[in-house]
Amino acid sequence: MSGQAAVDLAIAELRRGLEVGMANVEGQIALLHQIQGHHERRVDEHTRLLDELGERLAAAERDQVTRAQLDSRFRHTVALLGLIVTAASVLASTLLAMVA
Repeated sequence: MSGQAAVDLAIAELRRGLEVGMANVEGQIALLHQIQGHHERRVDEHTRLLDELGERLAAAERDQVTRAQLDSRFRHTVALLGLIVTAASVLASTLLAMVA
């Protein structure tokens, strides 16, 4: 029986070693699952931020004012001011002629 007892003891030790090993593996798997969930949330957040930045960039590109547009507005403003000054000069000349 001492041989059988030794075998039973060895089997019990192997079983205990396997149980400890399995518990370690299960803990590592649970940790990996938790880390994966964290990474998935971060990826979702980064995706949302990228989408938001893409929308903001599209809006900025759509609403941007180019140098050519500014030059065109400036030319129109100068032309309009020239017409106003000319009209004021004609009106002033006419009024002075009527007074004199």
